[in-house]
Amino acid sequence: MLHKGADNEAGQLARSIGGQLESLWVFLEENGVEPTNNHYERALRFGVLWRKRSLGAQSDKGSRWVEIILSFKETCRLLSQPTFPMLAKMIKTYFANSMPDLSWI
Repeated sequence: MLHKGADNEAGQLARSIGGQLESLWVFLEENGVEPTNNHYERALRFGVLWRKRSLGAQSDKGSRWVEIILSFKETCRLLSQPTFPMLAKMIKTYFANSMPDLSWI
């Protein structure tokens, strides 16, 4: 590589790409490997937009709550389950001191 030995940003980029070169073209050789990560970017998009609009949580506890709720929402979406009824059911079982039915996951 042209800039691999350079001690600047171009050299850093060349070394980084050189270290990942084999994994960059896996999608050409393996069936089922997507050339992009669009699926995962779409899964994160709602949370990213929420954080941008709300300026994020103000505490570690709030950040953890948001992480759990957004993960739950995305899991429901991927499994074609309604989010609010599932959340209400989880809360109801929590206050009844029983274990929720997680077989749908």
